[in-house]
Formats: sequence, C-alpha cells, structure tokens
Amino acid sequence: MNINEVIKDIAENHHGYLKQEMPVIKAMANKILKVHYEDCHEELIKVHRAYGRVENELELQLVKKQLIVLPMIWEYNKKGDKALLDEIRLAVEDVEKDNDILLKAFDELRSATNNYTMPPSGCQTYNTTYRKMEKLEEESKAYLELERKMYKEIL
Repeated sequence: MNINEVIKDIAENHHGYLKQEMPVIKAMANKILKVHYEDCHEELIKVHRAYGRVENELELQLVKKQLIVLPMIWEYNKKGDKALLDEIRLAVEDVEKDNDILLKAFDELRSATNNYTMPPSGCQTYNTTYRKMEKLEEESKAYLELERKMYKEIL
C-alpha cells in the first residue's frame, strides 16, 4: 500500500465527494420533508434528524482528518519520526471513536428510511434522495475500511 497515494485518494476523491454531495442531499431531504410532510411526516422527521447526525459526524471527521490525522501520517511517511507515531496513534484512537458514532448514525438513517425504501406516495426526488443517502453510506464505509487498513499498516 502506497500511503501517500491512499492519503491523496481520501483527500481528493472521498472528501471531495462528501463536500459536494452532503449539501445536495440536505437540500433534497428538506425538499421532500416539505412536499411530503402531510403523508409521511413521521418517517421524514426521523430521516431528517438521522441525516443531520450523519452530516454532523462527517463534517467533524473531515476537519479532524484533513487538519490533523492525514497531514501527520503524510509527515510520518516522509520522515519516519517515531515521536510523531505516538501522536498519530492518539489521533487515530480519537477518530476511531468518531467512526463508531458515525456508523451508529448511519444505522439510524438506514432504519429511519426503512433500508432506503421509498414509501408508495414518494416521488422521483424522494427516490433520488434515498439513493444518494444510500450511496453516501456505502462510500463512507468503504473509505473507513481503507483508512483502517492504512492505520494498521502505519501503526
């Protein structure tokens, strides 16, 4: 595993995807909340809250990973400074706690959306919103696994 390539992939592709898609999903979720409130309000309130938790956790992780974890790993990979390795270990432990919270938030979202199943009264926007939420979960979990492999290789 080329650590620098993994870091670039995470920062450019995954983080870029998150920055682009999260506002789109939020806007679409707000739209279906307004349009379908009367016929699906119980589900949509749960979805709205669950997506908010997912989005908050992802935003927090973006900051921690882009400002702290990934730059430290990049620097360690360049210089091999053992003192930096202890800092990385602590940062990764912190991020892993956040990962657990994120995975629980995705479980809540999956549950609130009935496994991303649109109700019979749903429209195309409803369907697209759920597809985008599902892809967000899949993409995020795939990158979490990639990050964990990278952490294991370094630590």
